[in-house]
Amino acid sequence: MRLIAAAATALLCAATIVFAQDADYSDGRDGSQSFTGLRGSLDFNGHLSGQAATTPPTTIKASSGGSSGGGASVYWGWRLPYGFKTELEVLYRALPLTKASINGVAGTMSGHANTAGPMLNLTWTPPVDVPLGIRPFIGGGVGYLWNEVGVNALGTTSFPTTHDDSWHFGYNVMAGLSIPLSASSRLTGMYRWLHEDIDVNCGATLSCGARGESSSVELGLEMDL
Repeated sequence: MRLIAAAATALLCAATIVFAQDADYSDGRDGSQSFTGLRGSLDFNGHLSGQAATTPPTTIKASSGGSSGGGASVYWGWRLPYGFKTELEVLYRALPLTKASINGVAGTMSGHANTAGPMLNLTWTPPVDVPLGIRPFIGGGVGYLWNEVGVNALGTTSFPTTHDDSWHFGYNVMAGLSIPLSASSRLTGMYRWLHEDIDVNCGATLSCGARGESSSVELGLEMDL
């Protein structure tokens, strides 16, 4: 019984120590609570889907096909207890649009989709030991994004660019790794999935709604302040 009690006491003490360490867990090693960073992104698998209020409804889809886009962001962040971090990010994305379908009939198109605006993200670094000080993280966030869609060709028919732009709420999820360079700097690499509502030009007499989604692989440099 004494052996069991001693083992239970030791386990409780170890759990208490780990919990206390978790409260201060972070990827910074110099005690700084704030940081800043830059990210560059390779965007792919971007697509838009919408519906026009015709009778019957007209379904419209556009995508980047096999083409990729790019973007960048700058962010400022603060460390929180238990491995959490929050960051204010300003991002920009640009994707080509090369394929389209209307009511399931596929064809080619020429156009673009641009996104820019602020995001408020929250990430979490789990308390795990990884060689070389590498730290995994997961996160997500919400933002208020400006989006602009332009089209200048459908199939073999070209025309002056028609476009719409608007501001809407969006959200993203992300997962990646942080790799230390020094006590106050690190490289980051991550995958991000971004969703946003958008406006499309369907004429003055039609009501349209649409949404956009894209994936990206992002590399960055982060430094403590």
